[in-house]
Amino acid sequence: MKIEVRNITKRFGTFTALDNVSMEVPSGTLVALLGPSGSGKTTLLRIIAGLEQADAGNVLLDEVDCTQRALRERGVGFVFQHYALFRHMNVFNNVAFGLKARPRGTRPEKVEIHERVFRLLRLVQLDQFHDRYPSQLSGGQRQRVALARALAIEPRVLLLDEPFGSLDAQVRKELRRWLRRLHDELHITSVFVTHDQEEAMEVADNVAVMDAGHIEQTGTPEAVYHHPSNAFVHKFIGDVNLFRGRMVNGSLRLDQKEAESGRPNEVFVRPHSFRLTQAPDGPDCFQATVEHINPARPLVKVELLSEWGGAVQVDIPHQTYQELQLERGMTIYVTPTQFKVF
Repeated sequence: MKIEVRNITKRFGTFTALDNVSMEVPSGTLVALLGPSGSGKTTLLRIIAGLEQADAGNVLLDEVDCTQRALRERGVGFVFQHYALFRHMNVFNNVAFGLKARPRGTRPEKVEIHERVFRLLRLVQLDQFHDRYPSQLSGGQRQRVALARALAIEPRVLLLDEPFGSLDAQVRKELRRWLRRLHDELHITSVFVTHDQEEAMEVADNVAVMDAGHIEQTGTPEAVYHHPSNAFVHKFIGDVNLFRGRMVNGSLRLDQKEAESGRPNEVFVRPHSFRLTQAPDGPDCFQATVEHINPARPLVKVELLSEWGGAVQVDIPHQTYQELQLERGMTIYVTPTQFKVF
């Protein structure tokens, strides 16, 4: 089931939540809508679902215009951030609810409902908890019940609004790996909203980066991370150092006085894209002072204060850290090895 969004605009009073947004979700893919709060992610998801109506534009499912169709007519499964489970129903009845609520003519037989629900509960690894109530489950288990309930109606499209947002970090990691495996098994076209960059990069086939009601870039996680289309995407995706500088005869100059002498460029450098040396090392290097060291990670995190007073974050291998014998207050020379200039 392919999803197409064409020229969607949505306003709430004087606030424009979406401004002429277009995107395509290929059939069978898992796409993340990634962006800061207020960027329009959830509004776009709700318009695809039919929970919100756009002021302009169209939503097509397999090239059929569904813009005026209600949620129940679109064949969409929706998973909310806060589960939205029925507290007075056990797990089995929560998952079966969408099937039992169908009109008599389209409602499956009791035996079929029973088989389908238990098949889904086995899929989400909760069949042994079928008679428990939501209050007797952990947050991660409740979210899996919510996902099973969305899948029970056999939707053509699965939409998830920050499905792991209310869970602690470790449970989030476990569930996003589980969601990826589940998607690989079911191959249902899915769109999920998140503001967690790591989550989007780990789970999604494609990422749509949003800001202020626009889609800034769409691509694979690798393309968005390594080849950002503009300064916003580069700043938002992953850790990055921002400098003001100029390109002079093919070399980068990060000296602030020189940068201020003309119109400076924005220079972005990832923390792992520096070389540290104990002596000056070419025209692109600058001097800095070691402010803080955190070696209790796979890469040693070093916070530096540049010669012009700016903070610089650098990630280096433990071997480099030991070879340089870094200490707080030490003077070091820093050379960007990879950078992006806007």
